[in-house]
Amino acid sequence: MRRERVFLTDDNETLISYYLYNHGTDNRSDRERMRKILLRAIRHELTDRQRDCMVKYYLEGMQMKEIAVELKLSRSTVSRHISAATRKLRKVASYYER
Repeated sequence: MRRERVFLTDDNETLISYYLYNHGTDNRSDRERMRKILLRAIRHELTDRQRDCMVKYYLEGMQMKEIAVELKLSRSTVSRHISAATRKLRKVASYYER
């Protein structure tokens, strides 16, 4: 079954940033600031392939094997894209948590 390509939208980015940053302070303004930082990082720090893999894995709930078949990559390459993207976003977030 062929799935359509999912493009990153403001809604998708919001869901990813919320998914990746669902802990921490209860201060609403701090959370909103962090959400904006992560949205910018998703747009500017991740490669297109990393964004595609993150959207399919976290938002569509696809397994890495399914993503690999759809994107014509190996499963380990998909795993590396997701891991690299997660590391980048955590690193960006860590700068602003201090």
